[in-house]
Amino acid sequence: MPRTLIIALRLIGLLIAAIFISSLFNPQLLLFPYVRMIGQTTVYSDVPIPDAAAAVIDSADALVSRSALFEPGVLTHPVFLTDGGWRWHVLSFQTLKAFAQTRPLSRAIVVNRSNLARDKVWAGPAGERDLSAVIAHERTHALIRAKFGILADRSYPRWVVEGYCDHVAGSSTLSDEAAATLVAEDRRTPALFYYQSRKRVEAVLQENGGSVEQMFSSAER
Repeated sequence: MPRTLIIALRLIGLLIAAIFISSLFNPQLLLFPYVRMIGQTTVYSDVPIPDAAAAVIDSADALVSRSALFEPGVLTHPVFLTDGGWRWHVLSFQTLKAFAQTRPLSRAIVVNRSNLARDKVWAGPAGERDLSAVIAHERTHALIRAKFGILADRSYPRWVVEGYCDHVAGSSTLSDEAAATLVAEDRRTPALFYYQSRKRVEAVLQENGGSVEQMFSSAER
């Protein structure tokens, strides 16, 4: 192989690595051409951002603000909307199975294929959810880490973390009827786990008078 070609390939590899590493801290480096400030949230997108985005962010704000762990700063965490393509794969390290993910080294929320006008987000076989609920879910992860430590997502049982996030979001992927059908058929799916975790969290909070701190402290690690 010619030396010039080897050098060129190495330079291309270094450039790709630099972009990838930089995106961990600054997802906007992946060329999101559309940016809009809505309330306190900066929204980035690879397609034009419609006026309907304001209602989605307002709804997400309202949901997360009802959390007992709420801190206003969480509303400033930027949201990156993708089409589920290469930007999603680079920023989330995910396949199409997840609706969204908060970047581990930043506060940015990266969203899978979404539609602001319909307030929907899709995750392949996982189905669809309200985009506003998914943003509230991801913001609640940030609130949990702020309250209980940066490793809280890993150190606490998954049911209490994900269940509380869906509790704040006010919904899960499954309806009561769909969940009942899966249970009757003895089918275990990730969506059913999230649904049952939310119900378990709601039962615990009802029993302990609504104390989120007590629920987390009493959950077995």
